[in-house]
Amino acid sequence: MFVLPISYFGPVSYYATLFGADSVVIEACEHYVKQTLRNRCLIATYTGAQTLSINVQKGAQPKIPIREVQLSDHGNWMHQHLYSLATYYGNSPFYEFYIDEIRDVMMHGHDGTLFGLDEALRRKMCELIGFETNVTYSHEWMGGCDFPTLADGDAVPYYQVARDEGRRPFQSDMSIVDLLFNMGPESILVLRQQAERMMLHRRTR
Repeated sequence: MFVLPISYFGPVSYYATLFGADSVVIEACEHYVKQTLRNRCLIATYTGAQTLSINVQKGAQPKIPIREVQLSDHGNWMHQHLYSLATYYGNSPFYEFYIDEIRDVMMHGHDGTLFGLDEALRRKMCELIGFETNVTYSHEWMGGCDFPTLADGDAVPYYQVARDEGRRPFQSDMSIVDLLFNMGPESILVLRQQAERMMLHRRTR
């Protein structure tokens, strides 16, 4: 069993953990932690990785329960994020195939909280990729979360449009949207390989 935090368009390692785990508990009773995968993600661009960060209301101090953190409209961040996805993935093979459903969740498919948005997007991404995980929510603080990462050499490479446009090396552990927009239905094959590599690495540590 893994205990995972919520994650905004989490990295490939996060979704590989979801894919490979028998069960996952989403930490729903922790306090909000600023500037983490809970409210930011990394996308691959032709100039390197770019961070997309969610703005939350100013009252979201570190002692606020994660479920109570409200989204803010300040900076028009949601439209900026959608614009960035269009800019850097508009030429990817599967952007047009998936973006409408993703946009609909971002604009209308949540309750206005960070927790609600992240979880709505997680469910949508799993649906689009084509897998389900036994996910439950904690009823008390679990004492900390697992933070999946990719060890050196563990990343499963896949096609990235940013490599073609910027002649850059493969950028590993980017947001799940990078995998989905570039690989489409084959995303699940990459996640399967990634989950196997991560499991092997844990066994040999």
